[in-house]
Amino acid sequence: MPIPYMLTRKPRFFQMATRLIERETFQLYQKAAQRLGYQERSIKSQFCPLLCLMIWTQKPIQALTLDDLNTFRQELRNAYMELASRYKGKHLQNGLPKRWDGQLNIIRTVLFHMGVFPQLTRSTRRASFEKQWKDIPAGIGVPVRRYLQQMALSLRPESAYQEKVRLFRFFSWLARNNPEVTRIEHIQRCHIEAYKEYIRWAPLLHKSNGPGDVLCPTTRYHLLAALYYLFIRITEWQWPEAPKRVLVFPGDFPILDRPSPKFLDEIAAAKFLQAAREHPDLFTRLCCITLLLTGMRQGEFLDLTADCTVQIGENHWLRVPVGKMHNDRYIPLHPEVKSLLDEWIAQSPPKKPYDFLFASHGYRLGRGKVTLAVERIGKAAGIKEHISPHRLRHTLVTLAINRGMPLESIAALLGHRSLSMTMVYARIGNRTVQQEYSQVSQHLEELCNRVDLLNRQPALVEGAQMRRLRQDHWRMLGNGYCTRPDGVPCEYETICESCPCFSTTVEFLPVLQKQKQDAEDKGQTQRVDVFSKLIQSMK
Repeated sequence: MPIPYMLTRKPRFFQMATRLIERETFQLYQKAAQRLGYQERSIKSQFCPLLCLMIWTQKPIQALTLDDLNTFRQELRNAYMELASRYKGKHLQNGLPKRWDGQLNIIRTVLFHMGVFPQLTRSTRRASFEKQWKDIPAGIGVPVRRYLQQMALSLRPESAYQEKVRLFRFFSWLARNNPEVTRIEHIQRCHIEAYKEYIRWAPLLHKSNGPGDVLCPTTRYHLLAALYYLFIRITEWQWPEAPKRVLVFPGDFPILDRPSPKFLDEIAAAKFLQAAREHPDLFTRLCCITLLLTGMRQGEFLDLTADCTVQIGENHWLRVPVGKMHNDRYIPLHPEVKSLLDEWIAQSPPKKPYDFLFASHGYRLGRGKVTLAVERIGKAAGIKEHISPHRLRHTLVTLAINRGMPLESIAALLGHRSLSMTMVYARIGNRTVQQEYSQVSQHLEELCNRVDLLNRQPALVEGAQMRRLRQDHWRMLGNGYCTRPDGVPCEYETICESCPCFSTTVEFLPVLQKQKQDAEDKGQTQRVDVFSKLIQSMK
């Protein structure tokens, strides 16, 4: 069957192939596609390009390869472009099957899950290096590409891509404004200073931003850091393209603010949890409740596999996959989260233990699903402010710290590498600071009241007898006197009695009983316990 002939509509031929010629192949493909969540109508539309692929390659479905699929796709494009140039685009819309590229991508996914194709890679629309850097001189583009290839060996794909984007911003600006610079070693300090001034007022490229929006300090920091590490590394690697002297210094980076993490207060968190429990959609309930009760990052949540729950003794634990910190961990599994996970697995059972729990049509769900679920529950709970998935993580940690959970346990729960990362949360709503501040403010208020009382009395000339009377309530210490007035409480009244070097005898029993009675009258339970133990020890 020629390629141009495949681009025309032949519904009767495909119906015959589905029912008679390749009925077993269609049933096999239909079973795999239904497991991935595709509807019956979509499956029939997908089988038409698959049948054309089998006819063009003269191979059965189990013998197809990725090269066959890619070559067939290219031949279809060439044939369509030839028809378009011949007929100038007229009447081709009615004769060309819809969404050939999309259907071929779906076929690739289904054949992977059938075990026909050995690997599954999602297509990307990112431009190639040659196409993106074509306007940049080769003396710059060649070593930068070599540098990015070296960094791709140690960085994650997304991090390596961001590194390329940041470097491209500088070198594309340099090619536009300084075309005489054709090699990296020709870059001077004046170019760096001009670039700093440019990114300080450079507008944002996103369509949703207003006309006056500029790059934030964090973005400018990363742009300069990419240049800094480029020059440092190629100098350490002794590349001939390395600059002769230092061009970017740490002082060039903008100073970044370090705001405290945003979190939901206790009332808002309770409303959010209640709204999540009452939502009818299972994924929304599972997503929001799990993020709030476990403190996982949204990427870690989406990377959960079918074997993520482990039973150790009588308790269940959740294995959080390798995430941002490049390590996995086990955290206690809340019973409510365990029941929701069991319900989800029963509804959408994965085929293999290492399959993603949250997948659609063979691909892991994206972060947008989690963000929409959290926003949906936030609106249902009546919370007006914006709630991000990471804000639920901050909420759990803040509640745990302010209820006395040790920092070491919180660091293990969150997967932090060091306690310095966890200490960021320790300064949020610290109850110890609140209690100490309340004590200090109360003591200061009592002192102010006493000063006001003294200011209202007339000043008297103090003589020797009056000084002796005033000093009768003074308490002798080891190195002086305690001049605390009567009625003003002191948190150190039992500091000597609590000392291991303190000793008393029966002759002081009346004094100890009076001190105990005084503590009971003032409601000071700690003093009462101290004097009760001393009295009990002498009986």
